[in-house]
Amino acid sequence: MKDSLIQAYSNSPQRKKLQMLGSFFLVLVVLGVLLSSHLIISAHVIGMGRQLQEIKNEIDRLVYKNVSLRDQIARSKRIHRLEEQAREMGFRPPYPGETFYVEVPGFEQQVADEPPVSGPTHAVEINLSRKEYHLTLWEWVQAQLSLILKPFEEL
Repeated sequence: MKDSLIQAYSNSPQRKKLQMLGSFFLVLVVLGVLLSSHLIISAHVIGMGRQLQEIKNEIDRLVYKNVSLRDQIARSKRIHRLEEQAREMGFRPPYPGETFYVEVPGFEQQVADEPPVSGPTHAVEINLSRKEYHLTLWEWVQAQLSLILKPFEEL
């Protein structure tokens, strides 16, 4: 009798409905957990993407600032600017008799007989043995591009 009661209880239509309803809700809970974990991971990925974009923007800003500072340094190092600063500080070309020559053994002295020209002179001695003076235009462009893109190589 006990077995028939258990069998009747397990085979009852209400029991089967409860099992189906329970498994349906279990599937819903599992789906809800999966969807919420997917949303949490997506939100985390989006946050990391924003942080990455902010870092890239900061790198771009620093590269721009670095280029402007290099430009400012280059402008301040121009020969006419340096001559102007020297004049402001009280420097001037030497007059005859103010220049002293030191004899160095093994070095030939070449003394100019004419006095220095009054006013600024722009004579600059260029050492043509330097590598930079023998670059083609294409090699120079490649070198400049590699300098610009150097901060981005680490990314």
